[in-house]
Amino acid sequence: MSATDITQLKPDDLVLAHTKPSLIAVSPVTSIRTALTLLQNNKITSLPIFSHDSTQIVSIINLFDILLYLIGGSDTVDKTTSKLDDSVENVLGLDTDRESYWMHKTDSQDTLFDTLHAFASGAHRSLVIDYRNPKNGQWLLSQTDIIRHIYHYPDSIKNILDVNKSVGELGFDKKPPLVSVAASQSALSGYKLLAEKNLSGVPIVDEHGNLVGDLCLEDLPGANLDTFDKLTLPCVEYIQHRQDTLALPVATPATTLRNIIETMLNLDTHRVWIKESEGSGKVIGVISMSDIFSLLCRKK
Repeated sequence: MSATDITQLKPDDLVLAHTKPSLIAVSPVTSIRTALTLLQNNKITSLPIFSHDSTQIVSIINLFDILLYLIGGSDTVDKTTSKLDDSVENVLGLDTDRESYWMHKTDSQDTLFDTLHAFASGAHRSLVIDYRNPKNGQWLLSQTDIIRHIYHYPDSIKNILDVNKSVGELGFDKKPPLVSVAASQSALSGYKLLAEKNLSGVPIVDEHGNLVGDLCLEDLPGANLDTFDKLTLPCVEYIQHRQDTLALPVATPATTLRNIIETMLNLDTHRVWIKESEGSGKVIGVISMSDIFSLLCRKK
Protein backbone atom coordinates (compact mmCIF):
# COMPACT_ATOMS: atom_id res chain seq x y z
CA MET A 1 0.00 0.00 0.00
CA SER A 2 2.92 2.34 0.73
CA ALA A 3 3.82 2.61 -3.00
CA THR A 4 0.22 3.31 -4.05
CA ASP A 5 -0.28 6.58 -5.93
CA ILE A 6 -0.58 9.28 -3.25
CA THR A 7 -3.81 10.58 -4.78
CA GLN A 8 -5.43 7.16 -4.41
CA LEU A 9 -4.38 6.55 -0.81
CA LYS A 10 -6.95 6.89 1.97
CA PRO A 11 -6.14 8.59 5.30
CA ASP A 12 -6.40 5.26 7.10
CA ASP A 13 -3.75 3.83 4.75
CA LEU A 14 -1.18 6.14 6.29
CA VAL A 15 0.76 4.55 9.14
CA LEU A 16 0.47 7.76 11.15
CA ALA A 17 -3.32 7.41 11.21
CA HIS A 18 -2.97 4.99 14.09
CA THR A 19 -0.47 7.06 16.08
CA LYS A 20 -2.19 10.45 16.12
CA PRO A 21 -2.99 11.84 19.58
CA SER A 22 -6.57 12.33 20.72
CA LEU A 23 -8.13 15.45 19.29
CA ILE A 24 -8.40 18.42 21.67
CA ALA A 25 -11.26 20.78 20.83
CA VAL A 26 -13.16 23.49 22.71
CA SER A 27 -16.57 25.14 22.88
CA PRO A 28 -16.88 28.51 21.09
CA VAL A 29 -17.59 30.17 24.45
CA THR A 30 -14.30 28.96 25.99
CA SER A 31 -12.24 31.94 27.17
CA ILE A 32 -9.06 32.92 25.37
CA ARG A 33 -7.22 32.52 28.67
CA THR A 34 -8.38 28.89 28.93
CA ALA A 35 -7.54 28.27 25.28
CA LEU A 36 -3.99 29.54 25.81
CA THR A 37 -3.60 27.26 28.82
CA LEU A 38 -4.74 24.27 26.75
CA LEU A 39 -2.31 25.15 23.98
CA GLN A 40 0.56 25.52 26.40
CA ASN A 41 -0.14 22.41 28.49
CA ASN A 42 -0.58 20.18 25.46
CA LYS A 43 2.25 21.76 23.42
CA ILE A 44 -0.02 22.41 20.45
CA THR A 45 -0.54 25.52 18.33
CA SER A 46 -4.13 25.16 17.11
CA LEU A 47 -7.55 24.33 18.55
CA PRO A 48 -10.57 23.01 16.66
CA ILE A 49 -13.85 24.68 17.71
CA PHE A 50 -17.17 22.89 18.28
CA SER A 51 -20.46 24.35 17.08
CA HIS A 52 -22.70 25.99 19.68
CA ASP A 53 -25.23 23.19 19.81
CA SER A 54 -23.23 20.01 19.18
CA THR A 55 -19.82 18.38 19.29
CA GLN A 56 -19.44 18.84 15.56
CA ILE A 57 -16.21 20.67 14.76
CA VAL A 58 -16.89 23.63 12.51
CA SER A 59 -13.74 25.77 12.63
CA ILE A 60 -10.23 26.05 14.00
CA ILE A 61 -8.04 28.81 15.47
CA ASN A 62 -4.33 28.96 16.13
CA LEU A 63 -1.90 30.87 18.29
CA PHE A 64 -1.35 33.45 15.55
CA ASP A 65 -5.08 34.24 15.39
CA ILE A 66 -5.18 34.77 19.16
CA LEU A 67 -2.08 36.97 19.07
CA LEU A 68 -3.62 39.22 16.39
CA TYR A 69 -6.81 39.51 18.42
CA LEU A 70 -4.96 40.42 21.62
CA ILE A 71 -2.74 43.10 20.10
CA GLY A 72 -5.39 44.70 17.87
CA GLY A 73 -3.85 47.93 16.57
CA SER A 74 -1.20 48.09 19.29
CA ASP A 75 2.55 47.60 18.95
CA THR A 76 2.77 45.59 22.18
CA VAL A 77 1.05 42.65 23.84
CA ASP A 78 -0.79 43.62 27.02
CA LYS A 79 -0.64 40.52 29.22
CA THR A 80 -3.28 41.99 31.55
CA THR A 81 -5.81 42.81 28.84
CA SER A 82 -9.45 42.02 29.58
CA LYS A 83 -9.57 40.44 26.12
CA LEU A 84 -8.17 37.28 27.73
CA ASP A 85 -11.61 36.71 29.21
CA ASP A 86 -13.34 37.03 25.82
CA SER A 87 -14.58 33.82 24.20
CA VAL A 88 -12.60 32.22 21.40
CA GLU A 89 -15.47 32.78 19.00
CA ASN A 90 -14.63 36.50 19.15
CA VAL A 91 -11.29 35.66 17.56
CA LEU A 92 -13.16 34.09 14.64
CA GLY A 93 -14.76 37.44 13.86
CA LEU A 94 -11.48 38.99 12.77
CA ASP A 95 -11.42 37.78 9.18
CA THR A 96 -13.60 34.92 8.02
CA ASP A 97 -11.42 34.49 4.93
CA ARG A 98 -8.41 33.34 6.96
CA GLU A 99 -7.59 29.69 6.28
CA SER A 100 -7.36 28.86 9.95
CA TYR A 101 -11.01 29.75 10.52
CA TRP A 102 -12.53 27.14 8.25
CA MET A 103 -12.06 23.44 8.81
CA HIS A 104 -11.45 21.23 5.80
CA LYS A 105 -12.77 17.73 6.38
CA THR A 106 -11.71 14.40 4.89
CA ASP A 107 -13.72 11.18 4.95
CA SER A 108 -11.39 8.50 6.31
CA GLN A 109 -12.59 6.12 3.57
CA ASP A 110 -12.17 8.57 0.68
CA THR A 111 -8.97 9.05 -1.29
CA LEU A 112 -6.65 11.94 -0.51
CA PHE A 113 -7.24 13.55 -3.91
CA ASP A 114 -9.54 16.37 -2.70
CA THR A 115 -7.46 16.91 0.42
CA LEU A 116 -4.30 17.37 -1.67
CA HIS A 117 -6.14 20.06 -3.64
CA ALA A 118 -7.11 21.77 -0.38
CA PHE A 119 -3.48 21.65 0.76
CA ALA A 120 -2.40 23.07 -2.61
CA SER A 121 -4.77 25.99 -2.00
CA GLY A 122 -3.12 26.77 1.34
CA ALA A 123 -5.01 24.69 3.89
CA HIS A 124 -2.50 23.33 6.41
CA ARG A 125 -4.60 20.60 8.00
CA SER A 126 -7.75 18.57 7.51
CA LEU A 127 -10.07 16.93 10.02
CA VAL A 128 -10.33 13.19 9.26
CA ILE A 129 -13.75 11.75 10.07
CA ASP A 130 -15.08 8.20 9.76
CA TYR A 131 -18.65 8.99 8.66
CA ARG A 132 -19.54 5.30 8.57
CA ASN A 133 -18.56 4.80 12.19
CA PRO A 134 -18.75 8.17 14.00
CA LYS A 135 -17.58 6.57 17.24
CA ASN A 136 -14.11 6.22 15.77
CA GLY A 137 -11.89 9.09 16.90
CA GLN A 138 -11.35 12.08 14.65
CA TRP A 139 -7.81 13.29 13.98
CA LEU A 140 -5.96 16.07 12.21
CA LEU A 141 -4.06 15.31 9.01
CA SER A 142 -1.41 17.93 8.25
CA GLN A 143 0.62 18.97 5.23
CA THR A 144 3.71 17.67 7.03
CA ASP A 145 2.10 14.23 7.44
CA ILE A 146 1.75 13.89 3.66
CA ILE A 147 5.23 15.27 2.94
CA ARG A 148 6.69 12.76 5.42
CA HIS A 149 4.85 9.90 3.66
CA ILE A 150 6.23 11.03 0.30
CA TYR A 151 9.75 11.16 1.75
CA HIS A 152 9.54 7.59 3.05
CA TYR A 153 7.64 6.27 0.01
CA PRO A 154 8.81 8.30 -3.04
CA ASP A 155 7.24 5.72 -5.35
CA SER A 156 3.85 7.08 -4.24
CA ILE A 157 4.40 10.07 -6.56
CA LYS A 158 6.68 8.52 -9.21
CA ASN A 159 3.90 8.60 -11.84
CA ILE A 160 3.09 12.24 -11.02
CA LEU A 161 6.29 14.08 -10.21
CA ASP A 162 10.04 13.43 -10.53
CA VAL A 163 11.65 14.20 -7.15
CA ASN A 164 15.05 14.33 -8.85
CA LYS A 165 14.11 17.45 -10.79
CA SER A 166 15.79 20.63 -9.61
CA VAL A 167 14.16 23.72 -8.16
CA GLY A 168 15.22 25.60 -11.28
CA GLU A 169 13.65 23.03 -13.61
CA LEU A 170 10.43 23.34 -11.63
CA GLY A 171 10.47 27.14 -11.93
CA PHE A 172 10.75 28.12 -8.29
CA ASP A 173 13.67 30.46 -8.98
CA LYS A 174 11.40 32.61 -11.15
CA LYS A 175 8.57 33.40 -8.76
CA PRO A 176 7.33 37.00 -8.21
CA PRO A 177 9.42 39.24 -5.91
CA LEU A 178 9.27 38.07 -2.31
CA VAL A 179 7.85 40.08 0.56
CA SER A 180 10.60 40.45 3.17
CA VAL A 181 11.17 42.12 6.54
CA ALA A 182 14.16 44.14 7.68
CA ALA A 183 16.42 42.68 10.35
CA SER A 184 15.96 45.85 12.42
CA GLN A 185 12.16 45.97 12.51
CA SER A 186 10.26 44.36 15.38
CA ALA A 187 9.11 40.76 15.15
CA LEU A 188 5.60 41.94 16.02
CA SER A 189 5.50 44.24 12.99
CA GLY A 190 6.76 41.31 10.91
CA TYR A 191 3.92 39.09 12.11
CA LYS A 192 1.43 41.86 11.36
CA LEU A 193 2.82 41.91 7.82
CA LEU A 194 2.23 38.15 7.56
CA ALA A 195 -1.41 38.72 8.48
CA GLU A 196 -1.77 41.64 6.06
CA LYS A 197 -0.30 39.69 3.13
CA ASN A 198 -1.87 36.36 4.18
CA LEU A 199 1.55 34.70 4.32
CA SER A 200 2.94 32.06 6.66
CA GLY A 201 6.59 33.07 6.41
CA VAL A 202 8.93 35.80 5.14
CA PRO A 203 12.72 36.11 4.79
CA ILE A 204 14.58 38.50 7.10
CA VAL A 205 17.14 40.58 5.20
CA ASP A 206 19.91 42.98 6.27
CA GLU A 207 20.53 46.47 4.89
CA HIS A 208 22.20 44.93 1.83
CA GLY A 209 19.25 42.66 1.07
CA ASN A 210 21.07 39.52 2.19
CA LEU A 211 19.22 36.72 3.95
CA VAL A 212 19.91 36.56 7.70
CA GLY A 213 16.93 34.54 8.92
CA ASP A 214 13.23 33.97 8.47
CA LEU A 215 10.05 34.79 10.38
CA CYS A 216 7.39 32.07 10.27
CA LEU A 217 4.10 31.29 11.97
CA GLU A 218 5.46 28.02 13.32
CA ASP A 219 8.18 30.00 15.13
CA LEU A 220 5.76 31.97 17.30
CA PRO A 221 6.60 31.80 21.01
CA GLY A 222 4.65 29.28 23.07
CA ALA A 223 1.21 30.04 24.41
CA ASN A 224 2.76 31.30 27.66
CA LEU A 225 2.00 35.04 27.66
CA ASP A 226 5.27 35.76 29.47
CA THR A 227 7.15 34.88 26.28
CA PHE A 228 5.19 37.37 24.15
CA ASP A 229 7.42 40.24 25.32
CA LYS A 230 10.09 38.95 22.97
CA LEU A 231 7.91 39.99 20.02
CA THR A 232 9.00 43.61 20.53
CA LEU A 233 12.63 42.68 19.78
CA PRO A 234 14.15 43.34 16.34
CA CYS A 235 13.55 40.37 14.04
CA VAL A 236 17.21 39.38 13.94
CA GLU A 237 17.33 39.26 17.77
CA TYR A 238 13.92 37.64 18.16
CA ILE A 239 14.85 34.57 16.11
CA GLN A 240 17.76 33.90 18.48
CA HIS A 241 15.23 33.21 21.23
CA ARG A 242 13.46 30.43 19.39
CA GLN A 243 13.36 27.19 21.33
CA ASP A 244 15.26 25.34 18.63
CA THR A 245 17.59 27.54 16.62
CA LEU A 246 18.02 25.29 13.61
CA ALA A 247 19.93 25.95 10.40
CA LEU A 248 18.23 28.26 7.94
CA PRO A 249 16.29 26.27 5.30
CA VAL A 250 17.95 27.30 2.04
CA ALA A 251 18.58 25.82 -1.38
CA THR A 252 19.76 26.90 -4.83
CA PRO A 253 18.20 26.45 -8.28
CA ALA A 254 20.26 23.25 -8.62
CA THR A 255 18.80 21.63 -5.48
CA THR A 256 16.52 18.66 -6.20
CA LEU A 257 12.95 18.37 -4.97
CA ARG A 258 14.02 15.27 -3.02
CA ASN A 259 16.53 17.40 -1.07
CA ILE A 260 13.92 20.13 -0.54
CA ILE A 261 11.56 17.61 1.07
CA GLU A 262 14.37 16.26 3.23
CA THR A 263 15.25 19.79 4.38
CA MET A 264 11.62 20.53 5.26
CA LEU A 265 11.41 17.46 7.47
CA ASN A 266 14.86 17.76 9.04
CA LEU A 267 14.41 21.44 9.90
CA ASP A 268 10.69 21.16 10.70
CA THR A 269 9.70 23.93 8.30
CA HIS A 270 6.99 24.49 5.71
CA ARG A 271 9.20 26.38 3.25
CA VAL A 272 12.74 26.54 1.85
CA TRP A 273 14.26 29.79 0.59
CA ILE A 274 15.97 29.72 -2.80
CA LYS A 275 19.26 31.66 -3.06
CA GLU A 276 21.00 32.70 -6.27
CA SER A 277 23.90 30.35 -5.51
CA GLU A 278 25.67 28.65 -2.61
CA GLY A 279 27.80 31.71 -1.87
CA SER A 280 25.09 34.30 -2.40
CA GLY A 281 22.93 35.93 0.25
CA LYS A 282 20.25 37.04 -2.22
CA VAL A 283 16.91 35.22 -2.04
CA ILE A 284 15.28 34.77 -5.44
CA GLY A 285 12.44 32.42 -4.60
CA VAL A 286 10.75 30.08 -2.16
CA ILE A 287 9.20 26.63 -2.33
CA SER A 288 6.56 25.69 0.23
CA MET A 289 4.69 22.51 1.06
CA SER A 290 1.63 24.05 -0.62
CA ASP A 291 3.74 24.52 -3.77
CA ILE A 292 4.62 20.82 -3.76
CA PHE A 293 0.95 19.88 -3.47
CA SER A 294 0.19 22.25 -6.34
CA LEU A 295 2.70 20.37 -8.48
CA LEU A 296 1.09 17.05 -7.56
CA CYS A 297 -2.38 18.31 -8.41
CA ARG A 298 -1.29 20.01 -11.63
CA LYS A 299 0.06 16.72 -12.96
CA LYS A 300 -3.16 14.83 -12.39
